[in-house]
Amino acid sequence: TYLKLNREEEEQLYRELGKMDKKEVDAIMQITTSWHEKGRAEGRVEGRVEKAREIICKYLSRKFGDKSAGLKQKVERMTDLETLDYILEQLFAASTLEEARVIINNGVKGDKLP
Repeated sequence: TYLKLNREEEEQLYRELGKMDKKEVDAIMQITTSWHEKGRAEGRVEGRVEKAREIICKYLSRKFGDKSAGLKQKVERMTDLETLDYILEQLFAASTLEEARVIINNGVKGDKLP
């Protein structure tokens, strides 16, 4: 997690930075920049995970209707983008709800079929 400053705390931080040596300030700002970059990267991955879950759930609804509710719940709990991508690719080959269930259950266990 990251420290979120309110406006007053942010102003105080900049006042304190103003009292420091330029090299120290540069080092601190470099750390801050790396935190921001890491946060943005994590946000992008989270966005891709959400989108993959959404696409899989829409596909399940369209192909199998209400019978896919339990599978959609499993998908909504998934957080690994690689697993979700694998499931999405494999689902296009699923003809039956049971085949979809096997693909998703294998994804949940981390057992990716060849």
